[in-house]
Amino acid sequence: MQITFDIETIPSQKTDARAAVLATIKPPATLKKPESIAAWWATDSAAAVEDAYRKQSFDALHGEIISIAAAGPDGQEWTQCREQGQGEAELITEFGRTVRKWLDDAAGRTPDGRIFADMDPWLIGHNAAFDLGFLWRRCAMLGVRLPFKLPTPAARAGQHYGCTMTLWAGYGKTVSLDALCRGMGIPTSKGDMDGSQVFDAWQAGEYERIAAYNLQDVKATTEVWHRLNGGTR
Repeated sequence: MQITFDIETIPSQKTDARAAVLATIKPPATLKKPESIAAWWATDSAAAVEDAYRKQSFDALHGEIISIAAAGPDGQEWTQCREQGQGEAELITEFGRTVRKWLDDAAGRTPDGRIFADMDPWLIGHNAAFDLGFLWRRCAMLGVRLPFKLPTPAARAGQHYGCTMTLWAGYGKTVSLDALCRGMGIPTSKGDMDGSQVFDAWQAGEYERIAAYNLQDVKATTEVWHRLNGGTR
């Protein structure tokens, strides 16, 4: 079963996360004079810490998943953004349960109702190597075991999962989902929100807005995938 999915990530929510980042920050190497270095620490270090901290959203060793959305081939849709204080493992586990139910509902069964043809999903995403890799690593970090086979970071697009970015641009090249949608005349998910705004929206408690944006990304990816595989408008 083909299932399109997407995740939204944020920096670490550990209480000492920014302090840990501060310990790694150094002034630019171009600054040599003590007074210049002191001035940098006084005026620019806070911004440097914040920038490095926010980049944890791209690093599964420190970053966290706060929203997941998915869609199946028969109109199934699911999206959930966890609130502050809710566990990341709980969110990932619920995603796993949802996908497993979709798979079981579509599975072949014996006359007495037993499943005889168990299956794993064919997961599809845009820049799917990032989403799958981040999800796989967070499962490992949190000790979460999904009820289906999840491609590892060593998996290949086209062989183990589907990726609209790779299918369009080729291996090692990139194209944004927004650009593909605009070029193909598909409604884009990038309206009043984009990925760079997710963390601030989450801090502001805009959970439903994030979940809706996440699901719209999935819908857009699904339509692009359909087009790239011979579908019509």
